[in-house]
Amino acid sequence: MAHQIKTSIQHIPAEPGQRILAVSDIHGHPDRLFQLLRQLHYGKNDILVIVGDLIEKGPESLRVVQYVMDLARQHPVYVSMGNVDLGRILKADNDSPEGVADWAGFLHWAERTWGGSLFSEMLADMGISLDQVTGERAAEYRSRMLEQFQEELEFLWSRPTILTAGKYIFVHGGIPTEDVQSLAGTDPQPYLKNDDYYHQGYTFRDHIVVTGHWPTCLYRADREDVSPLFDRERGILCIDGGNSLKRSGQLNGIIIPDSQADMEDISWAGYDGALRVEALEGQEGRAAGLHIQYFASEVEQLSQDGDMGEWRQLSSGKTFSGPMKWTYRDDKGVLHYSDYADTVLSVSPGDQLSVIEQTRSGYYCKKNGLAGWYQGKARPVEQHLVLQSGGPDRQEGHRRERELMVYELLERLHIPYERIDHIQADTMEACQAVEEALQGAVICKNLFLCNRQRTAFYLLMMPGDKAFKTKELSAQIGSSRLSFGEAVYMERYLHISPGSVSVMGLMNDREQKVQLLIDRDILQEEYLGCHPCMNTSSLRLRMKDLLETFLPAVGHEPLYVELKGD
Repeated sequence: MAHQIKTSIQHIPAEPGQRILAVSDIHGHPDRLFQLLRQLHYGKNDILVIVGDLIEKGPESLRVVQYVMDLARQHPVYVSMGNVDLGRILKADNDSPEGVADWAGFLHWAERTWGGSLFSEMLADMGISLDQVTGERAAEYRSRMLEQFQEELEFLWSRPTILTAGKYIFVHGGIPTEDVQSLAGTDPQPYLKNDDYYHQGYTFRDHIVVTGHWPTCLYRADREDVSPLFDRERGILCIDGGNSLKRSGQLNGIIIPDSQADMEDISWAGYDGALRVEALEGQEGRAAGLHIQYFASEVEQLSQDGDMGEWRQLSSGKTFSGPMKWTYRDDKGVLHYSDYADTVLSVSPGDQLSVIEQTRSGYYCKKNGLAGWYQGKARPVEQHLVLQSGGPDRQEGHRRERELMVYELLERLHIPYERIDHIQADTMEACQAVEEALQGAVICKNLFLCNRQRTAFYLLMMPGDKAFKTKELSAQIGSSRLSFGEAVYMERYLHISPGSVSVMGLMNDREQKVQLLIDRDILQEEYLGCHPCMNTSSLRLRMKDLLETFLPAVGHEPLYVELKGD
Protein backbone atom coordinates (compact mmCIF):
# COMPACT_ATOMS: atom_id res chain seq x y z
CA MET A 1 0.00 0.00 0.00
CA ALA A 2 2.93 2.30 0.82
CA HIS A 3 1.24 5.38 2.25
CA GLN A 4 2.91 8.40 3.74
CA ILE A 5 0.92 10.25 6.38
CA LYS A 6 1.46 13.95 7.02
CA THR A 7 -0.71 16.45 8.85
CA SER A 8 -3.47 17.70 6.57
CA ILE A 9 -6.23 20.22 7.17
CA GLN A 10 -9.71 20.17 5.62
CA HIS A 11 -12.07 23.12 5.76
CA ILE A 12 -15.79 22.44 6.18
CA PRO A 13 -18.00 24.87 4.21
CA ALA A 14 -20.72 25.54 6.78
CA GLU A 15 -23.64 27.78 5.87
CA PRO A 16 -24.94 30.33 8.43
CA GLY A 17 -27.40 28.57 10.72
CA GLN A 18 -26.36 25.09 9.55
CA ARG A 19 -26.10 22.71 12.50
CA ILE A 20 -22.88 20.79 13.17
CA LEU A 21 -23.12 17.50 15.05
CA ALA A 22 -19.81 16.22 16.43
CA VAL A 23 -19.03 12.74 17.74
CA SER A 24 -15.72 11.07 18.61
CA ASP A 25 -14.29 7.68 19.59
CA ILE A 26 -16.98 5.38 18.23
CA HIS A 27 -14.60 2.42 18.60
CA GLY A 28 -16.52 -0.20 16.66
CA HIS A 29 -20.06 0.41 17.96
CA PRO A 30 -22.32 1.05 14.94
CA ASP A 31 -25.61 0.74 16.84
CA ARG A 32 -24.52 3.26 19.46
CA LEU A 33 -23.67 5.71 16.68
CA PHE A 34 -26.95 5.00 14.89
CA GLN A 35 -29.04 5.42 18.05
CA LEU A 36 -27.14 8.56 19.12
CA LEU A 37 -27.72 10.20 15.73
CA ARG A 38 -31.39 9.29 16.00
CA GLN A 39 -31.44 10.85 19.48
CA LEU A 40 -29.76 14.03 18.18
CA HIS A 41 -32.40 14.26 15.39
CA TYR A 42 -29.66 14.18 12.79
CA GLY A 43 -31.07 15.67 9.59
CA LYS A 44 -29.84 15.37 6.04
CA ASN A 45 -28.91 19.07 5.96
CA ASP A 46 -26.83 18.89 9.13
CA ILE A 47 -23.05 18.60 9.03
CA LEU A 48 -21.78 15.49 10.79
CA VAL A 49 -18.22 15.62 12.14
CA ILE A 50 -16.52 12.52 13.56
CA VAL A 51 -13.39 13.45 15.49
CA GLY A 52 -11.38 10.26 14.98
CA ASP A 53 -11.21 6.65 16.15
CA LEU A 54 -13.97 4.94 14.23
CA ILE A 55 -12.50 1.52 14.82
CA GLU A 56 -11.14 -1.08 17.26
CA LYS A 57 -11.88 -2.09 20.85
CA GLY A 58 -15.56 -2.61 20.03
CA PRO A 59 -17.30 -5.54 18.31
CA GLU A 60 -18.06 -4.17 14.81
CA SER A 61 -15.37 -1.86 13.46
CA LEU A 62 -15.97 -2.82 9.83
CA ARG A 63 -19.69 -2.08 10.10
CA VAL A 64 -18.92 1.37 11.56
CA VAL A 65 -16.66 2.22 8.62
CA GLN A 66 -19.22 1.00 6.10
CA TYR A 67 -22.03 2.87 7.83
CA VAL A 68 -20.09 6.15 7.93
CA MET A 69 -19.07 5.74 4.28
CA ASP A 70 -22.73 5.28 3.40
CA LEU A 71 -23.73 8.44 5.29
CA ALA A 72 -20.92 10.35 3.56
CA ARG A 73 -22.34 9.40 0.16
CA GLN A 74 -25.68 10.95 1.13
CA HIS A 75 -24.92 13.94 3.34
CA PRO A 76 -22.14 16.38 4.38
CA VAL A 77 -20.04 14.09 6.60
CA TYR A 78 -16.45 14.86 7.65
CA VAL A 79 -14.21 12.42 9.49
CA SER A 80 -10.78 13.21 10.91
CA MET A 81 -8.06 10.68 11.65
CA GLY A 82 -7.72 9.13 15.11
CA ASN A 83 -4.62 7.64 16.66
CA VAL A 84 -6.14 4.15 16.78
CA ASP A 85 -7.34 4.45 13.17
CA LEU A 86 -3.83 5.37 12.04
CA GLY A 87 -2.06 2.82 14.21
CA ARG A 88 -4.19 -0.05 12.94
CA ILE A 89 -4.05 0.70 9.23
CA LEU A 90 -0.27 1.16 9.44
CA LYS A 91 -0.22 -2.55 10.31
CA ALA A 92 -1.39 -3.28 6.77
CA ASP A 93 1.03 -0.94 4.99
CA ASN A 94 4.23 -3.02 5.02
CA ASP A 95 4.49 -5.70 2.33
CA SER A 96 7.82 -7.08 3.56
CA PRO A 97 7.97 -10.52 5.25
CA GLU A 98 8.58 -8.71 8.54
CA GLY A 99 5.54 -6.50 7.96
CA VAL A 100 3.31 -9.48 7.17
CA ALA A 101 4.53 -11.32 10.27
CA ASP A 102 3.85 -8.22 12.38
CA TRP A 103 0.32 -7.96 10.92
CA ALA A 104 -0.41 -11.63 11.65
CA GLY A 105 0.95 -11.29 15.18
CA PHE A 106 -1.23 -8.25 15.75
CA LEU A 107 -4.35 -10.19 14.75
CA HIS A 108 -3.81 -12.72 17.51
CA TRP A 109 -2.84 -10.03 20.05
CA ALA A 110 -6.03 -8.05 19.28
CA GLU A 111 -8.12 -11.20 19.63
CA ARG A 112 -6.72 -11.84 23.11
CA THR A 113 -6.87 -8.19 24.19
CA TRP A 114 -10.06 -6.82 22.63
CA GLY A 115 -11.81 -9.87 21.22
CA GLY A 116 -11.02 -8.94 17.62
CA SER A 117 -10.02 -6.14 15.27
CA LEU A 118 -10.96 -4.48 12.00
CA PHE A 119 -8.75 -6.95 10.14
CA SER A 120 -10.18 -10.04 11.84
CA GLU A 121 -13.68 -8.83 10.96
CA MET A 122 -12.64 -8.41 7.33
CA LEU A 123 -11.19 -11.91 7.29
CA ALA A 124 -14.32 -13.31 8.95
CA ASP A 125 -16.47 -11.72 6.23
CA MET A 126 -14.33 -13.66 3.75
CA GLY A 127 -14.75 -16.91 5.69
CA ILE A 128 -11.19 -16.95 7.00
CA SER A 129 -10.62 -17.74 10.67
CA LEU A 130 -7.62 -16.50 12.64
CA ASP A 131 -6.20 -19.97 13.17
CA GLN A 132 -5.73 -20.14 9.38
CA VAL A 133 -3.57 -16.99 9.34
CA THR A 134 -0.21 -18.58 10.05
CA GLY A 135 3.08 -19.09 8.27
CA GLU A 136 3.19 -18.68 4.52
CA ARG A 137 -0.58 -18.36 4.22
CA ALA A 138 -0.58 -15.07 6.17
CA ALA A 139 0.74 -13.15 3.15
CA GLU A 140 -1.94 -14.67 0.89
CA TYR A 141 -4.79 -13.84 3.26
CA ARG A 142 -3.47 -10.35 3.89
CA SER A 143 -3.28 -9.69 0.14
CA ARG A 144 -6.81 -10.98 -0.40
CA MET A 145 -8.09 -8.82 2.45
CA LEU A 146 -6.45 -5.67 1.06
CA GLU A 147 -8.02 -6.32 -2.34
CA GLN A 148 -11.48 -7.18 -1.01
CA PHE A 149 -11.69 -4.16 1.31
CA GLN A 150 -9.67 -1.64 -0.66
CA GLU A 151 -12.46 0.95 -0.59
CA GLU A 152 -12.84 0.83 3.20
CA LEU A 153 -9.09 0.96 3.82
CA GLU A 154 -8.59 3.86 1.42
CA PHE A 155 -11.37 5.71 3.19
CA LEU A 156 -9.45 5.39 6.46
CA TRP A 157 -6.14 6.34 4.88
CA SER A 158 -7.55 9.51 3.31
CA ARG A 159 -8.78 11.07 6.56
CA PRO A 160 -7.41 14.56 7.33
CA THR A 161 -5.72 15.29 10.65
CA ILE A 162 -7.60 18.51 11.38
CA LEU A 163 -11.04 19.81 10.40
CA THR A 164 -12.09 23.45 10.62
CA ALA A 165 -15.53 25.08 10.43
CA GLY A 166 -15.95 28.76 11.29
CA LYS A 167 -14.55 29.30 14.79
CA TYR A 168 -14.33 25.53 15.46
CA ILE A 169 -11.28 23.29 15.11
CA PHE A 170 -11.80 19.53 15.34
CA VAL A 171 -8.76 17.36 16.08
CA HIS A 172 -8.63 13.98 17.76
CA GLY A 173 -5.86 14.51 20.32
CA GLY A 174 -5.33 18.28 20.48
CA ILE A 175 -3.10 20.97 18.97
CA PRO A 176 -0.70 23.52 20.48
CA THR A 177 -1.72 26.52 18.34
CA GLU A 178 -4.69 28.15 16.62
CA ASP A 179 -2.52 28.63 13.53
CA VAL A 180 -3.42 25.24 12.08
CA GLN A 181 -1.82 25.99 8.71
CA SER A 182 1.58 26.05 10.43
CA LEU A 183 1.04 22.38 11.29
CA ALA A 184 0.42 21.24 7.70
CA GLY A 185 2.93 18.67 6.48
CA THR A 186 4.26 17.82 9.94
CA ASP A 187 4.09 14.47 11.74
CA PRO A 188 0.41 14.01 12.74
CA GLN A 189 1.05 11.69 15.70
CA PRO A 190 1.37 14.49 18.32
CA TYR A 191 -2.09 15.78 17.36
CA LEU A 192 -3.71 12.33 17.35
CA LYS A 193 -2.31 10.60 20.43
CA ASN A 194 -2.07 13.56 22.79
CA ASP A 195 -2.69 12.15 26.26
CA ASP A 196 -4.05 14.43 28.99
CA TYR A 197 -4.33 17.32 26.54
CA TYR A 198 -6.64 19.41 28.68
CA HIS A 199 -4.08 19.72 31.47
CA GLN A 200 -1.32 20.95 29.15
CA GLY A 201 -2.40 24.56 29.69
CA TYR A 202 -3.34 25.72 26.19
CA THR A 203 -5.82 28.58 25.75
CA PHE A 204 -7.49 29.67 22.52
CA ARG A 205 -8.84 33.17 22.00
CA ASP A 206 -10.40 33.08 18.54
CA HIS A 207 -11.34 29.42 18.20
CA ILE A 208 -12.91 26.54 20.08
CA VAL A 209 -10.89 23.33 19.86
CA VAL A 210 -12.99 20.14 20.01
CA THR A 211 -11.07 16.96 20.91
CA GLY A 212 -11.65 13.29 21.60
CA HIS A 213 -9.06 10.61 22.47
CA TRP A 214 -8.88 11.06 26.26
CA PRO A 215 -12.04 10.04 28.15
CA THR A 216 -13.40 13.05 30.01
CA CYS A 217 -13.69 11.03 33.24
CA LEU A 218 -9.88 11.01 33.37
CA TYR A 219 -9.85 14.82 33.54
CA ARG A 220 -12.07 14.79 36.65
CA ALA A 221 -10.26 13.63 39.77
CA ASP A 222 -13.24 14.21 42.07
CA ARG A 223 -15.87 12.08 40.29
CA GLU A 224 -16.53 9.49 37.57
CA ASP A 225 -18.18 11.70 34.96
CA VAL A 226 -18.16 10.94 31.21
CA SER A 227 -20.15 13.97 30.03
CA PRO A 228 -18.42 16.45 27.69
CA LEU A 229 -16.02 18.87 29.35
CA PHE A 230 -16.75 22.51 28.44
CA ASP A 231 -14.03 25.10 29.22
CA ARG A 232 -15.37 28.41 27.98
CA GLU A 233 -12.45 30.43 29.35
CA ARG A 234 -9.82 28.45 27.47
CA GLY A 235 -11.81 27.57 24.35
CA ILE A 236 -11.48 23.79 24.77
CA LEU A 237 -14.27 21.21 24.49
CA CYS A 238 -13.48 17.53 25.15
CA ILE A 239 -16.17 15.05 24.11
CA ASP A 240 -14.75 11.51 24.45
CA GLY A 241 -17.19 9.67 26.74
CA GLY A 242 -14.99 6.59 27.18
CA ASN A 243 -17.16 4.55 24.84
CA SER A 244 -16.01 0.89 24.87
CA LEU A 245 -13.12 1.72 27.21
CA LYS A 246 -14.79 2.49 30.55
CA ARG A 247 -17.53 0.62 32.38
CA SER A 248 -19.35 3.93 32.69
CA GLY A 249 -18.51 4.85 29.08
CA GLN A 250 -20.91 6.26 26.53
CA LEU A 251 -20.87 7.78 23.07
CA ASN A 252 -21.27 11.54 23.33
CA GLY A 253 -22.59 13.85 20.64
CA ILE A 254 -22.68 17.66 20.68
CA ILE A 255 -24.93 19.97 18.67
CA ILE A 256 -23.33 23.21 17.51
CA PRO A 257 -26.18 25.38 16.17
CA ASP A 258 -23.91 27.47 13.93
CA SER A 259 -20.20 27.48 13.03
CA GLN A 260 -19.87 30.88 14.74
CA ALA A 261 -21.86 29.91 17.84
CA ASP A 262 -20.46 30.34 21.33
CA MET A 263 -19.88 27.36 23.59
CA GLU A 264 -22.87 28.37 25.72
CA ASP A 265 -25.14 27.59 22.76
CA ILE A 266 -23.99 23.98 22.46
CA SER A 267 -26.18 21.10 23.69
CA TRP A 268 -25.25 17.44 24.00
CA ALA A 269 -26.55 13.91 24.47
CA GLY A 270 -24.99 10.54 25.26
CA TYR A 271 -25.89 6.96 24.42
CA ASP A 272 -24.57 3.74 25.96
CA GLY A 273 -27.14 1.07 25.12
CA ALA A 274 -27.46 0.11 28.81
CA LEU A 275 -30.62 -0.81 30.71
CA ARG A 276 -32.51 2.29 31.79
CA VAL A 277 -34.60 2.44 34.94
CA GLU A 278 -37.00 5.01 36.36
CA ALA A 279 -36.39 6.00 39.97
CA LEU A 280 -39.43 5.51 42.18
CA GLU A 281 -37.90 7.19 45.24
CA GLY A 282 -35.89 10.31 45.85
CA GLN A 283 -32.34 10.23 47.18
CA GLU A 284 -30.03 12.90 48.57
CA GLY A 285 -26.67 13.05 46.87
CA ARG A 286 -23.16 12.86 48.31
CA ALA A 287 -19.85 13.69 46.65
CA ALA A 288 -17.30 10.95 46.11
CA GLY A 289 -14.96 10.12 48.96
CA LEU A 290 -12.85 8.02 46.62
CA HIS A 291 -12.30 7.97 42.87
CA ILE A 292 -10.20 5.20 41.34
CA GLN A 293 -8.69 5.94 37.95
CA TYR A 294 -6.38 3.65 36.05
CA PHE A 295 -3.35 5.76 37.01
CA ALA A 296 -3.64 4.39 40.58
CA SER A 297 -5.91 1.37 40.39
CA GLU A 298 -3.95 -1.20 42.45
CA VAL A 299 -6.06 -2.63 45.27
CA GLU A 300 -6.17 -5.43 47.80
CA GLN A 301 -9.29 -7.33 48.82
CA LEU A 302 -10.34 -7.13 52.46
CA SER A 303 -13.60 -9.12 52.47
CA GLN A 304 -16.55 -10.29 50.38
CA ASP A 305 -20.30 -10.16 50.96
CA GLY A 306 -22.10 -11.77 48.04
CA ASP A 307 -21.56 -9.75 44.87
CA MET A 308 -19.93 -6.87 46.79
CA GLY A 309 -16.47 -6.65 48.29
CA GLU A 310 -14.43 -4.42 50.59
CA TRP A 311 -11.23 -3.14 49.05
CA ARG A 312 -8.26 -0.95 49.90
CA GLN A 313 -6.68 1.32 47.30
CA LEU A 314 -2.95 0.83 47.77
CA SER A 315 -1.86 4.33 46.73
CA SER A 316 -4.15 6.21 49.17
CA GLY A 317 -4.90 3.58 51.79
CA LYS A 318 -8.62 4.37 51.45
CA THR A 319 -11.12 1.55 51.80
CA PHE A 320 -14.30 1.26 49.79
CA SER A 321 -17.15 -1.08 48.91
CA GLY A 322 -17.63 -2.07 45.27
CA PRO A 323 -18.77 -4.87 42.93
CA MET A 324 -16.66 -8.03 43.15
CA LYS A 325 -16.33 -8.55 39.41
CA TRP A 326 -14.76 -5.17 38.69
CA THR A 327 -11.23 -6.39 39.37
CA TYR A 328 -8.58 -7.57 36.92
CA ARG A 329 -4.94 -8.61 37.09
CA ASP A 330 -2.14 -7.20 34.96
CA ASP A 331 0.56 -9.32 33.32
CA LYS A 332 2.50 -9.30 36.60
CA GLY A 333 -0.46 -10.64 38.56
CA VAL A 334 -1.14 -7.34 40.37
CA LEU A 335 -4.80 -6.83 41.31
CA HIS A 336 -6.47 -3.69 39.88
CA TYR A 337 -9.93 -2.17 40.18
CA SER A 338 -11.84 -0.64 37.26
CA ASP A 339 -12.49 3.11 37.17
CA TYR A 340 -14.92 3.76 40.02
CA ALA A 341 -16.18 6.48 42.37
CA ASP A 342 -18.36 5.99 45.46
CA THR A 343 -20.56 8.98 44.64
CA VAL A 344 -24.17 8.85 45.79
CA LEU A 345 -26.35 10.39 43.09
CA SER A 346 -28.91 13.09 43.76
CA VAL A 347 -32.12 11.54 42.42
CA SER A 348 -35.76 12.63 42.24
CA PRO A 349 -38.70 10.30 41.62
CA GLY A 350 -39.19 9.93 37.88
CA ASP A 351 -35.51 10.44 36.98
CA GLN A 352 -34.21 8.02 34.38
CA LEU A 353 -30.91 6.32 35.18
CA SER A 354 -28.57 4.27 33.00
CA VAL A 355 -27.57 1.11 34.86
CA ILE A 356 -23.91 0.13 34.89
CA GLU A 357 -24.26 -2.63 37.50
CA GLN A 358 -27.13 -3.88 39.64
CA THR A 359 -26.01 -5.35 42.99
CA ARG A 360 -27.44 -6.24 46.38
CA SER A 361 -26.34 -2.74 47.48
CA GLY A 362 -28.39 -1.01 44.80
CA TYR A 363 -27.85 0.34 41.32
CA TYR A 364 -24.46 1.67 40.26
CA CYS A 365 -25.65 3.90 37.45
CA LYS A 366 -25.37 7.19 35.59
CA LYS A 367 -27.37 10.38 35.54
CA ASN A 368 -26.38 12.89 32.84
CA GLY A 369 -23.00 11.18 32.55
CA LEU A 370 -22.21 11.20 36.29
CA ALA A 371 -21.73 7.72 37.77
CA GLY A 372 -22.68 6.77 41.31
CA TRP A 373 -25.02 4.81 43.54
CA TYR A 374 -28.79 4.83 43.63
CA GLN A 375 -30.16 2.76 46.50
CA GLY A 376 -33.88 3.35 46.11
CA LYS A 377 -36.57 1.42 44.26
CA ALA A 378 -36.73 1.57 40.48
CA ARG A 379 -38.50 -0.03 37.55
CA PRO A 380 -37.24 -0.70 34.01
CA VAL A 381 -38.08 1.93 31.42
CA GLU A 382 -40.21 0.04 28.94
CA GLN A 383 -39.31 0.25 25.30
CA HIS A 384 -42.48 1.46 23.58
CA LEU A 385 -42.39 0.26 19.99
CA VAL A 386 -45.26 1.69 18.00
CA LEU A 387 -46.14 0.60 14.49
CA GLN A 388 -46.20 3.48 12.02
CA SER A 389 -47.74 3.45 8.57
CA GLY A 390 -45.42 4.17 5.66
CA GLY A 391 -41.83 5.26 5.45
CA PRO A 392 -39.77 7.53 7.71
CA ASP A 393 -39.44 11.30 7.64
CA ARG A 394 -37.53 12.22 4.48
CA GLN A 395 -35.44 14.74 6.45
CA GLU A 396 -33.86 12.09 8.69
CA GLY A 397 -30.16 11.67 8.08
CA HIS A 398 -29.16 8.57 10.04
CA ARG A 399 -30.60 5.88 7.76
CA ARG A 400 -28.53 3.92 5.25
CA GLU A 401 -29.28 4.04 1.54
CA ARG A 402 -30.18 0.34 1.50
CA GLU A 403 -32.97 0.88 4.02
CA LEU A 404 -34.41 3.88 2.21
CA MET A 405 -34.43 1.97 -1.07
CA VAL A 406 -36.69 -0.68 0.49
CA TYR A 407 -39.29 1.92 1.46
CA GLU A 408 -39.11 3.53 -1.97
CA LEU A 409 -39.69 0.20 -3.73
CA LEU A 410 -42.60 -0.82 -1.49
CA GLU A 411 -44.28 2.52 -2.09
CA ARG A 412 -43.64 2.32 -5.84
CA LEU A 413 -45.28 -1.12 -5.87
CA HIS A 414 -48.19 0.22 -3.76
CA ILE A 415 -47.54 -2.42 -1.11
CA PRO A 416 -48.96 -1.25 2.22
CA TYR A 417 -46.68 -1.79 5.22
CA GLU A 418 -46.14 -0.71 8.77
CA ARG A 419 -42.77 0.03 10.37
CA ILE A 420 -41.11 0.24 13.78
CA ASP A 421 -37.69 1.60 14.70
CA HIS A 422 -35.73 -0.01 17.52
CA ILE A 423 -32.28 -0.78 18.84
CA GLN A 424 -30.12 -3.27 16.97
CA ALA A 425 -32.07 -6.51 17.26
CA ASP A 426 -29.23 -8.82 18.28
CA THR A 427 -30.41 -9.99 21.71
CA MET A 428 -33.33 -12.19 22.76
CA GLU A 429 -34.88 -9.29 24.70
CA ALA A 430 -34.68 -6.94 21.72
CA CYS A 431 -36.11 -9.55 19.36
CA GLN A 432 -38.96 -10.31 21.76
CA ALA A 433 -39.92 -6.62 21.98
CA VAL A 434 -39.91 -6.38 18.19
CA GLU A 435 -41.99 -9.55 17.83
CA GLU A 436 -44.63 -8.23 20.22
CA ALA A 437 -44.79 -4.89 18.41
CA LEU A 438 -45.33 -6.58 15.05
CA GLN A 439 -48.67 -7.88 16.33
CA GLY A 440 -48.61 -11.50 15.28
CA ALA A 441 -46.57 -11.19 12.09
CA VAL A 442 -44.35 -14.24 11.60
CA ILE A 443 -40.66 -13.44 12.04
CA CYS A 444 -38.70 -15.93 9.97
CA LYS A 445 -35.30 -17.41 10.41
CA ASN A 446 -33.43 -16.08 7.35
CA LEU A 447 -30.38 -18.10 6.37
CA PHE A 448 -27.91 -17.20 3.63
CA LEU A 449 -26.49 -20.44 2.23
CA CYS A 450 -24.19 -21.59 -0.55
CA ASN A 451 -22.81 -24.73 -2.12
CA ARG A 452 -19.24 -25.90 -1.65
CA GLN A 453 -18.00 -24.26 -4.87
CA ARG A 454 -19.60 -20.86 -4.08
CA THR A 455 -21.42 -21.02 -7.41
CA ALA A 456 -24.96 -21.32 -6.04
CA PHE A 457 -26.42 -19.14 -3.28
CA TYR A 458 -29.71 -19.47 -1.42
CA LEU A 459 -31.83 -17.39 0.94
CA LEU A 460 -33.92 -19.70 3.12
CA MET A 461 -36.99 -18.42 4.98
CA MET A 462 -38.22 -20.81 7.67
CA PRO A 463 -40.04 -20.61 11.03
CA GLY A 464 -37.83 -19.19 13.74
CA ASP A 465 -38.54 -22.01 16.18
CA LYS A 466 -37.65 -24.81 13.78
CA ALA A 467 -34.16 -26.37 13.76
CA PHE A 468 -32.22 -26.16 10.50
CA LYS A 469 -30.87 -29.48 9.18
CA THR A 470 -28.51 -29.10 6.23
CA LYS A 471 -28.98 -32.67 4.99
CA GLU A 472 -32.76 -32.32 4.95
CA LEU A 473 -32.63 -29.22 2.75
CA SER A 474 -29.90 -30.51 0.46
CA ALA A 475 -31.99 -33.53 -0.52
CA GLN A 476 -34.91 -31.30 -1.57
CA ILE A 477 -33.00 -28.79 -3.69
CA GLY A 478 -30.38 -31.14 -5.15
CA SER A 479 -27.41 -29.23 -3.79
CA SER A 480 -25.00 -31.11 -1.55
CA ARG A 481 -22.41 -29.72 0.83
CA LEU A 482 -24.49 -26.69 1.80
CA SER A 483 -22.94 -24.24 4.25
CA PHE A 484 -23.52 -20.70 5.44
CA GLY A 485 -22.47 -18.17 2.84
CA GLU A 486 -19.71 -15.68 3.61
CA ALA A 487 -20.67 -12.10 4.37
CA VAL A 488 -18.80 -10.73 1.34
CA TYR A 489 -21.25 -12.58 -0.96
CA MET A 490 -24.19 -11.48 1.14
CA GLU A 491 -23.04 -7.89 0.72
CA ARG A 492 -22.22 -8.33 -2.96
CA TYR A 493 -25.55 -9.83 -4.01
CA LEU A 494 -28.08 -8.64 -1.42
CA HIS A 495 -26.45 -5.48 -0.02
CA ILE A 496 -27.00 -6.83 3.48
CA SER A 497 -24.68 -7.35 6.45
CA PRO A 498 -24.92 -10.25 8.91
CA GLY A 499 -27.70 -9.67 11.42
CA SER A 500 -29.85 -7.82 8.89
CA VAL A 501 -30.63 -10.68 6.49
CA SER A 502 -34.05 -10.16 4.90
CA VAL A 503 -36.07 -11.18 1.88
CA MET A 504 -36.09 -7.46 1.02
CA GLY A 505 -32.44 -7.82 -0.04
CA LEU A 506 -33.53 -9.70 -3.15
CA MET A 507 -34.37 -6.32 -4.69
CA ASN A 508 -30.61 -5.80 -5.05
CA ASP A 509 -29.97 -9.18 -6.70
CA ARG A 510 -30.69 -8.06 -10.24
CA GLU A 511 -28.78 -10.95 -11.83
CA GLN A 512 -30.69 -13.57 -9.80
CA LYS A 513 -27.58 -15.01 -8.20
CA VAL A 514 -29.55 -15.96 -5.06
CA GLN A 515 -32.36 -18.52 -5.11
CA LEU A 516 -35.15 -17.90 -2.59
CA LEU A 517 -36.28 -20.97 -0.61
CA ILE A 518 -39.46 -20.81 1.48
CA ASP A 519 -40.56 -23.39 4.03
CA ARG A 520 -44.24 -24.04 3.35
CA ASP A 521 -45.07 -23.72 7.04
CA ILE A 522 -44.78 -19.93 6.92
CA LEU A 523 -47.29 -19.64 4.08
CA GLN A 524 -50.18 -20.11 6.51
CA GLU A 525 -49.33 -16.79 8.15
CA GLU A 526 -51.20 -13.67 7.04
CA TYR A 527 -48.45 -11.20 7.95
CA LEU A 528 -44.67 -11.30 7.63
CA GLY A 529 -42.17 -9.42 9.80
CA CYS A 530 -38.75 -8.62 8.33
CA HIS A 531 -35.97 -6.04 8.37
CA PRO A 532 -35.71 -3.38 5.63
CA CYS A 533 -32.08 -4.55 5.11
CA MET A 534 -31.13 -2.97 8.46
CA ASN A 535 -31.75 -4.57 11.85
CA THR A 536 -32.57 -1.24 13.49
CA SER A 537 -36.04 -1.24 11.92
CA SER A 538 -38.67 -3.88 11.15
CA LEU A 539 -41.57 -4.12 8.72
CA ARG A 540 -45.01 -5.72 8.88
CA LEU A 541 -46.60 -6.55 5.52
CA ARG A 542 -49.02 -9.09 4.11
CA MET A 543 -47.56 -12.43 3.01
CA LYS A 544 -49.81 -12.21 -0.06
CA ASP A 545 -48.19 -8.92 -1.10
CA LEU A 546 -44.74 -10.44 -0.71
CA LEU A 547 -45.56 -13.46 -2.85
CA GLU A 548 -47.79 -11.88 -5.49
CA THR A 549 -46.31 -8.40 -5.88
CA PHE A 550 -42.84 -7.97 -4.36
CA LEU A 551 -41.16 -11.17 -5.57
CA PRO A 552 -42.41 -10.91 -9.18
CA ALA A 553 -41.30 -7.26 -9.25
CA VAL A 554 -37.74 -8.14 -8.20
CA GLY A 555 -37.58 -11.16 -10.52
CA HIS A 556 -37.35 -13.94 -7.94
CA GLU A 557 -39.54 -17.02 -8.02
CA PRO A 558 -39.31 -19.04 -4.80
CA LEU A 559 -38.74 -22.75 -4.42
CA TYR A 560 -40.94 -24.23 -1.72
CA VAL A 561 -39.49 -26.78 0.69
CA GLU A 562 -40.90 -28.79 3.57
CA LEU A 563 -38.59 -28.92 6.57
CA LYS A 564 -39.32 -31.00 9.66
CA GLY A 565 -36.29 -29.83 11.65
CA ASP A 566 -36.25 -33.05 13.70
